[in-house]
Amino acid sequence: MQKSKLGISVGLLGALIYFAGLINPLAMIVLVGYVLLKEENPWLRKAAVKAVLIVFGFAIILAVISSGNYVFDILNVIIGWFRDPLDYSGFRFKYPFGLDTIVRSALYSIENVLLIVLGIKALKQGSIKINLFDKAVNKHTDE
Repeated sequence: MQKSKLGISVGLLGALIYFAGLINPLAMIVLVGYVLLKEENPWLRKAAVKAVLIVFGFAIILAVISSGNYVFDILNVIIGWFRDPLDYSGFRFKYPFGLDTIVRSALYSIENVLLIVLGIKALKQGSIKINLFDKAVNKHTDE
């Protein structure tokens, strides 16, 4: 196995990046920064970019879903202006059946499973083909 400049295998460093994305995204960013600045292995550089895209892609999707609650709160305040102040039985906007919580939990689970599987595959310098992320990785890294 090829060694990184840190003295550990390239596969282990790639796995550390994916597992750091699970535990501490800031640590992942530090590792990715090191890889992009110091390491020259193309597989490792692509794995680092893929990890960042996965973690931040899911973070953006989760933020959009969560922001729906703020939109509903604003609408409820506006509606409250035109309601009888003593009537507490009025309609309130919210996600039906706690759908936002269900979707967020499912997305967190998908992200965690994806990072774990990619981390395990990275130990042997392997990967999983995910078209959405792989296209972005190929677009933003040098071949």
